[in-house]
Amino acid sequence: MSNPILTVAMPTYNAEKHIGEAINSVLNQTFEDFELLIINDGSLDHTLEIISSYTDPRIRLIDLEKNKGIAHCRNLALQEARGEFIAWTDSDDLNEPTRFEKQIYFLQHNPDFGGCGTWLSRFKDSKTHYVTKAYSNPEKIRAALLFKPASIPNATAMLRLAEIRKYGLRYNESLKISEDYDFIFNCSRHLKFSNIQEILYRYRDSETSIMKTFEDQEEQTFNILKTVYKKALASLDIIATEEQLRLHHDICSSKILSKFSEYEACYYWLESLKLKNDLKREYNRKVFNHIITEQFFFLSKKASSFGLKTLWFFVRKSLKNKWIINPKDYSKLAVRCALKYDKFEFKLT
Repeated sequence: MSNPILTVAMPTYNAEKHIGEAINSVLNQTFEDFELLIINDGSLDHTLEIISSYTDPRIRLIDLEKNKGIAHCRNLALQEARGEFIAWTDSDDLNEPTRFEKQIYFLQHNPDFGGCGTWLSRFKDSKTHYVTKAYSNPEKIRAALLFKPASIPNATAMLRLAEIRKYGLRYNESLKISEDYDFIFNCSRHLKFSNIQEILYRYRDSETSIMKTFEDQEEQTFNILKTVYKKALASLDIIATEEQLRLHHDICSSKILSKFSEYEACYYWLESLKLKNDLKREYNRKVFNHIITEQFFFLSKKASSFGLKTLWFFVRKSLKNKWIINPKDYSKLAVRCALKYDKFEFKLT
């Protein structure tokens, strides 16, 4: 039998509650020429029994006796995949029926792209509470990866496998929660990416998810993510100090700023990144300034508890740097600052 066009890789560990739904969302795709490579990472519950109950010949199971971790499973999938393309899916998430059809179509008609992702929605029970809208422009994606992994949501990524193997790209098995960010950043140094501007993946927020485990442990999260920050900043010839790495993390995370001086320090760090890129031209200058502008707005939202002082600082510095302020964003920030809002999420209706 000939190899399939696509390998869909699903690492899993103790996923008995939702893995059936996840498998069904793959098997019910409109695109059918794939293998579903499930790697059972030493599950201790009934996950293996549920997988084994399926008779679809497209399912291929690798059963590990001991738990090796998500990065190990992803590397094993990269090694064992038989498809021309590989797509990831988590064992508690859901794929929209046309996801693979639309990503395959994009990659087959754009041979200069090494991969593409999609938008994703986050849900709990049956309620969607957040949508990640990632860029389609490859230059914006590349520049935005300096700050955030969601520029290519790893769970939605479909990759051209020959390119991944050509450059020896693998997941760092020493990283606990940022192995996906690290991998996608490394890929972006070699491959051109885009994102389909449509929600084709549904990410389940659960109490057992890895990110849920770490989200309240700020220091531990920083110590893990700074490995990737160092590499990203090195692209601008910056050998970042511990203090600079913390500033960078303060900008990237959803942490609310407690002192106005922290807000100012983060702004000056953003300004220094802009000046570095102006000199090195690692990233398209216009695109990079757009990304910096977005990060400054994101940062200012986290400083809105300081009131109109933040709004005035935001306007002055934006005008000084010729960073174009989106009127809608300005209105949102103005309301937040007027209310001295001290939480991250805020909707202006």
